[in-house]
Amino acid sequence: MSISEKVVAAEQSVNEAKDSLVALTKSYDETQDEATLVAIEEQSSVVEKATQQLETYRKAESALASKAASFDAPAVVKHSRGERSPVDYVIASALCAFESHVTKRPFESIMEARYGSDDTLKTVAPMLTKGVTNPAMSNVPTWAQELCRESYTGFMDLLYPAAILPRVPMMRYEFNGFTAINIAGRAESPKIAGAWRKEGDPIVVRRAATTTQQLTPKSMGVITPFTQECLERSTPSIEALIRQWIVTDTSEAMDLQFISDVAPDAVQPGGLQHYAGSNTLASSGSTAAEITSDMKAMLGLMTDKNLGANPVYIMHPTNQIALNMSMTAVGTPAFPETANGTLYGIPIVTSTNVPKDIVFLMDAAQFASAMSGPRFLGTDVASIHEEDTAPAPLHAADGTAAAPVRSLYQTNSLALRLTLECDWAALRDGAVVTLTSVDW
Repeated sequence: MSISEKVVAAEQSVNEAKDSLVALTKSYDETQDEATLVAIEEQSSVVEKATQQLETYRKAESALASKAASFDAPAVVKHSRGERSPVDYVIASALCAFESHVTKRPFESIMEARYGSDDTLKTVAPMLTKGVTNPAMSNVPTWAQELCRESYTGFMDLLYPAAILPRVPMMRYEFNGFTAINIAGRAESPKIAGAWRKEGDPIVVRRAATTTQQLTPKSMGVITPFTQECLERSTPSIEALIRQWIVTDTSEAMDLQFISDVAPDAVQPGGLQHYAGSNTLASSGSTAAEITSDMKAMLGLMTDKNLGANPVYIMHPTNQIALNMSMTAVGTPAFPETANGTLYGIPIVTSTNVPKDIVFLMDAAQFASAMSGPRFLGTDVASIHEEDTAPAPLHAADGTAAAPVRSLYQTNSLALRLTLECDWAALRDGAVVTLTSVDW
């Protein structure tokens, strides 16, 4: 199927999805059925995804048409400053630097050809790509400073719809070059509480105890190789693809770590199942009364430790739908508020990366995270060990050689590397409770 045929098919899919959404909306207006409301939310997501796919195909079609018109004069994709987010500038400048390195053409000419006269990109690109930087650049007001500092925020915004971490309202920090961030907290005891006294009697003297939780830059990284021919045929549409891949794959990796039972160490942050520890309950059943009892017990475990200032449920989307469909003994919805993303007034965050048999309750007020913006670097002259689980040095100290190994230069290949520093931690014990063996 050609790209033009894909555009036509995608347009048809968008129209069909929108027609279905209109029909569901009319049905809900007539029946006020909660199940129809859930279907409307799901169909809205289908429309959004279909629209995004159509835009991707249209961009690819436009790029191919422009390239066919003039190979030597690549299409200029103009963007105004208001149309691009900070992370857009990170990705665009990284790709320009990458192509400059491979083709040996000046960075500025590639940037002009691919993105037009975007003054903001020209200003901040050298800083974002960690290239040769005019010393005065670090003090450029209005955009340069803000964009470099906002690369973290922009990246979190990019991940927001997909990953759990950006959607949990915890305390957030930026590493910003720091080797560690120390977060001061308060121990549960002793307490600074006033005591009753008679007039003229001495006033009690009390003190509080503080705690410190340290966040350190823990590095995530990945290298992806592709051929020289792929780069030549994909730029600039590869920018949209990289955005999509970053969202999908990075959010999944973060989610799996965030909900894992891994203990924190110098290499990686810990997961919610580890922080829950013994604060774990087994589901008592799937009826509305049993679910209510389990939720009450989870909240009890948290409030017994004077926690729960900002509770959040984390579960699989199927579990949220099951709650919304749950009925009382008299046939009325048991948890109608779940259609709006809450349960007993507590926000629900869903992710398909959460196992269907586990529900988490966490106190977001007792969690903190820190991150740096993504960093890209490309090359065509390295050799890499093509291993996706446990990469090894190309030649170990004992002489063992890694395999398989690819020479980028010899195979006319390229590699793009992404690194990202991130950490999170619970500030107090008891900030997470898990419900296991869930079958609703």
